[in-house]
Amino acid sequence: MAQLWLGVCMSVTLCLKASLGLPPQHRGWLRLWEEGEACGECRLHLCPPAPGACPAGLTSDRCGCCEQCANVEGQRCDPDGAQTFYGSCGAALVCLRRTARQGRDNMADPEPVCVCRDEGPVCGSDGWTYANLCQLREAASRDGTTLEASGMGPCHSAPRVLRAPKDLVGYVGSGAVLGCEVTASPLPNTHWRKRGADHFLPGDHPHVSVQVRGGPQRYSVSTWLQIEALQLSDAGVYSCISLNALGETWASARLTVLITKGQGAEKRFGEEEELHVVRTEEGGEDGETGSGDFLG
Repeated sequence: MAQLWLGVCMSVTLCLKASLGLPPQHRGWLRLWEEGEACGECRLHLCPPAPGACPAGLTSDRCGCCEQCANVEGQRCDPDGAQTFYGSCGAALVCLRRTARQGRDNMADPEPVCVCRDEGPVCGSDGWTYANLCQLREAASRDGTTLEASGMGPCHSAPRVLRAPKDLVGYVGSGAVLGCEVTASPLPNTHWRKRGADHFLPGDHPHVSVQVRGGPQRYSVSTWLQIEALQLSDAGVYSCISLNALGETWASARLTVLITKGQGAEKRFGEEEELHVVRTEEGGEDGETGSGDFLG
């Protein structure tokens, strides 16, 4: 009898190990087994209160009784009604399998994620452009506003600052980078200028360079001002200026240059002056050198 029980336990263990080796989307039956197969009668008065903040809205639980938060764009999901491992996507979202990236190990069964049904940029009633309608709805839920779509396609607007340059302290002989990111449609032109100068940078300064590129977000432009081998004369207030046919904006930061580390001697520029204040909205990291970084 003991040998029989030992054989049963070993068989169950092997089955569980084999199941755990499968991709998570194939283990819905295991989760159902752990939670119990029968749903029973729906008693709404026993349901917990519905969550108050669900960016993708509410959906019914696996038993179709109580309400819970639906999965948002990019979140893993259950591709069909045969399992309830990850959960259901919210309104205007569909559960699709991801295409494996070229050059990587191809998965026979890629992970399913929630994808917005309506792709393409949307102009919000707040004047900001969103990647798609789902992201606009998520923003409205997250901020608790009555944000709505005012039109398909990007908002036609004057430039707005997504990320302003940051004040920076550097040392003579070292390097520094000031960064700025703006958004607008049509895409804006961007320039750098030092306060008190009548020309755009880099001008004829051999140790100053400017880089501009599109992104990282759609309808945005990123620009960097790089200064190598800092000199005392580089101290000052630098402005990132952006303009298109609909308007102009700018954001400023102060660069302070010290002689050496450990010495009190320093040169500061215009500390009594007020910097131009703009509304900014932090974006995600994109791996580039950011404003306020040193180049040793």
